Amino acid sequence: MFTSITAKAAVAGAIAVALVGVSVTAAQAKAEVGTATGQSSEEIYLWDGTEGSETLIPDNTGVMQWGQKIYGYPKNTGFDQYDTYFQGPAAATNVSVFLSNRGEERDTSKWISRGPNAFADPAAKTVLTPMLAPEDTGGTALADVKAKGGDYSLGIAYTSGAGVIVEAPTFVHIKVLPGGNYTYEASTTGGTTTPPPAGAQTADININAGVIEGDGALKLTVPTTSVTLDAPVINAAGLSEANGSITGIQVDDTRKTADRKGWNLTQSVNNFVSGANTIDKKNFGVTPMVITTTQGATPAAPQPAGSAVYPAPFASAEAGTTAGIGTTLSAGLKLIAPAGTPAGTYTSTMTLTLVSK
Repeated sequence: MFTSITAKAAVAGAIAVALVGVSVTAAQAKAEVGTATGQSSEEIYLWDGTEGSETLIPDNTGVMQWGQKIYGYPKNTGFDQYDTYFQGPAAATNVSVFLSNRGEERDTSKWISRGPNAFADPAAKTVLTPMLAPEDTGGTALADVKAKGGDYSLGIAYTSGAGVIVEAPTFVHIKVLPGGNYTYEASTTGGTTTPPPAGAQTADININAGVIEGDGALKLTVPTTSVTLDAPVINAAGLSEANGSITGIQVDDTRKTADRKGWNLTQSVNNFVSGANTIDKKNFGVTPMVITTTQGATPAAPQPAGSAVYPAPFASAEAGTTAGIGTTLSAGLKLIAPAGTPAGTYTSTMTLTLVSK
């Protein structure tokens, strides 16, 4: 018995609205202060610690040599006063200096190298002018960094859990040239390392920007209008069994936030027919699967061949999901013909229906 199934799709009650946002420029390379991945917990600048020098290394343009004595300081002025401390969080129990790939500052397991440091006041969790050259972090991997160069983060990390958990990292971005010379980008809240001149006046301006959400849709896409199951075999029960699949079913919800209330995808199946012969649809099994989703979609329970009931749920997503390209689905298919079913090519139609909640 050679079996085929035709898949048809219908969208019921689709709401046509979508997101249109405000465009923004690409983020600067400078590491800004914040709590997110890739952000420093404090402002930090690098200073030449050569005795008698104690000068600020110019951000982006000052070139440091491998082996040069470098210190970190939370200001770009007053290094010679030694009166401003880095401030760690209350949960921190240790301090380390570290070198990592950018974006991996908060994961000690991914650090390239690290070295010891200490609190100036363990109770207050303060750190004063830590030595902060790449070689201060120690480790055999530094030789490879010096030889090959690259973009890294260099700083101090307030840790707990025997130095494993990063409570907060304070760091600069450095660019190492092959051979070891390097420059850095200070971590600042204002995006500048130049203090205003004496007597200067400043004024803040609040920026207000509107955001609108335009038209979009709840959309169902099927990859094909016809699926042919694999050649049938005789299974352990002595019955004709044919298996197959549908891959690449797509549900995209680009509606605006207020209308993104989730969705339901259902399936219905007709009886299989070959001339005057019929196989009841209950003998056709469907196993829905979610392959990828940005919308928290979940598949429905399988309909087993021999006791399937249609119409039936296929998949669903709840309200408040992420807009945009959303969910890719597939289905495992199985037709088991009852004993005594005449050989032939049997055809049915599956209908998928997508509706908004």
